Amino acid sequence: MIHIDTRRSLAVLLCASLAGLLIALLGEAAGLIVPITALFLVAPRLRRPLMSALALLLAALLCAALLGGPREALLSWAALLIVALSVGAILSLAPIVMAERGASLDSDDREPIARAPDIHPDDAAAVAQAKARAFWGGVPQVVSYRQRSAGGEWQWAEFLAEPPRGSRIRVDPIVHAPDQAWTVAASLGDTVDAVHAAKIIESLYGAAFAFDASGQFTYATPMAQTSISMTLEDLNRPLGDGAFVDGGDFGWKLGVHPDDYPEAARELRRCLRTGDPYNYEYRVLRATGLYVWHRFAIRPTRGPDGAITGWFGIGFDIDVFRKTEVALLESERSLRELIETAPALIWCMTPKGEPVYFSRHLREFFGFDVEDRDLPGQTRLQSVLGAVIHPDDLDKVNQRFEHSLKTGASYALTHRQRRFDGVYRWVETRIAAMRGEDGEIVQWNGVCLDIEEQVRAQEELRQVQDKLGRAAQAASLAELSASIAHEVNQPLAAIMTNAQACERWLVAEPPNLERARVIVERITRSAQSAADVVSHIRALFSQSSEPRTESMIEVLVGEVVDLLAEDASRRGVQIEVDVANGLSPVAIDPIQIQQVFVNLLRNGMEAMEKGVDDKRLSLSVRGAGQAVLRIEIADRGCGIEDPEKMFDSFFTTKASGMGMGLAICRSIVEAHGGRLWAETNEPVGARLIFTLPGVPAGRPAVGAP
Repeated sequence: MIHIDTRRSLAVLLCASLAGLLIALLGEAAGLIVPITALFLVAPRLRRPLMSALALLLAALLCAALLGGPREALLSWAALLIVALSVGAILSLAPIVMAERGASLDSDDREPIARAPDIHPDDAAAVAQAKARAFWGGVPQVVSYRQRSAGGEWQWAEFLAEPPRGSRIRVDPIVHAPDQAWTVAASLGDTVDAVHAAKIIESLYGAAFAFDASGQFTYATPMAQTSISMTLEDLNRPLGDGAFVDGGDFGWKLGVHPDDYPEAARELRRCLRTGDPYNYEYRVLRATGLYVWHRFAIRPTRGPDGAITGWFGIGFDIDVFRKTEVALLESERSLRELIETAPALIWCMTPKGEPVYFSRHLREFFGFDVEDRDLPGQTRLQSVLGAVIHPDDLDKVNQRFEHSLKTGASYALTHRQRRFDGVYRWVETRIAAMRGEDGEIVQWNGVCLDIEEQVRAQEELRQVQDKLGRAAQAASLAELSASIAHEVNQPLAAIMTNAQACERWLVAEPPNLERARVIVERITRSAQSAADVVSHIRALFSQSSEPRTESMIEVLVGEVVDLLAEDASRRGVQIEVDVANGLSPVAIDPIQIQQVFVNLLRNGMEAMEKGVDDKRLSLSVRGAGQAVLRIEIADRGCGIEDPEKMFDSFFTTKASGMGMGLAICRSIVEAHGGRLWAETNEPVGARLIFTLPGVPAGRPAVGAP
């Protein structure tokens, strides 16, 4: 007898067959032995016709070899066929039983070996019982039965019935050997109806039993007896004086876990006295020596007068379910412990947004639990948000929440959140939907990361950078002043000396005009030298001329917005970006144009620093004619008084400003062939507009190789 587990056998047969065919295609005929063997294995009814066909083919090959054909090749094929015939003969001597899953033994998508005509009639019920027990209990069942061989003889084999679904819990199969008749008491007495009901149950569930009104068993499924190694006599053997109902014990006590028997027996005695249904779970001793959990359901049968005539029931094996439940609880406990100890604020919501769980760290951070707020649904959510979110950030958070709940989109948001002591701290909140197999949202998971220290560090870094920037500006001005003073001092001194000499020659008697003319020429040369010095120093401090590269403006805009995102969030400013599609590329110095974007956007944010509720800063990019881009940056600040004067050097409305930012921006834009100007924004604020020439299709960028 050969026993093969179909969970692996079909895959092994398929892979081996493909490998054999591949070897045959490569010129090695011996590779065909593998698929032929597989065919013998899975299709026993085809063995005889297949062997007959192979025998005829072998005879033909031998005849061809004798008649002068390619002897070596023909003999090689003949040897192959002899081996294949030998394999078929060996396999025909033993019944091959493919283990079928209990739920699909007779399914149309698989060709089972052990069908009803091949099973001995006396063993068919045992096979059916095994399949039923495997299906309901989740425990593999191995049962011995007699199978008709290819020659028509009955031979003992084993059948493996597996649950319809695998389990992550390791489960050893129950082995049955029902080689005896079904166990029935010599006299059923009044339990005829109970035994009849038990047989109906066992046809569905694979195990059943019946006993009389006093608790004496009159029927037990043989499969159940073999699994617990107890016969009907063993079950009914008295273990002391007195009837069971009065407190006596029977032999089945020895098959029950000692810790479970007292309560299980007490409940059964009560049911026997009252006629109530018996529903109880306890551990049963299996033949392997292990205790496994069973769920027992027992019901009475009654005669015409209503008196109890007997009891029938089933012991349902729930050990797999118990172990699975324990494993799930342990997995849940481990996950909960991981969540509770994670250094983050974690929480969950229902698909509709109702908060249902706060981690320990989040409860400690808030100072209350979600269950403390006895409010329904979205009212509860608004209550929680209103209690913990900074008032200036609440509208923004609510908008993102509502958008996610409507669309299912995840989000990440930085905002301020109230701690239990009333202090608001910066946090980064991330929320994502968890979906089921059907794609529907089953819950929302969220995490809040306390980034207060990070925000403070960034703010301190920004302040240091601002101080360094101002120091650098002061140093540059000092350096410029020192350079001008040092370089221009000599030509100015020469001019002064020559002017005094010229005056002396002109006031002499008589005036020496020739010498005065020479002195004037010297003064002119000194003045030109001073102008050259100023021009040289100006060149040192001017923008460097870098090669232009062809760039897409939308990429540069995205980088700038990302760069200023943190600053905008800190100021409470929302940047709205609108970039048209299909814009032509531009030939620019990306660093310089980025400097323009940053300067204009920061000016817009600073313009809305005080007294502005609607802090929205819009940035739009549109095409403006043939290969020209028009960029607009609009704020809702206090507006501008003189749109042209604001671009003058050293003109500023800021207390600590130098008045050079917009002047530099205009110089950069004009150096790129564009224009920069300002307009009044309606209804309030200012708009800064500049243009950049694009790269016409087919033309190389300026400065491109």
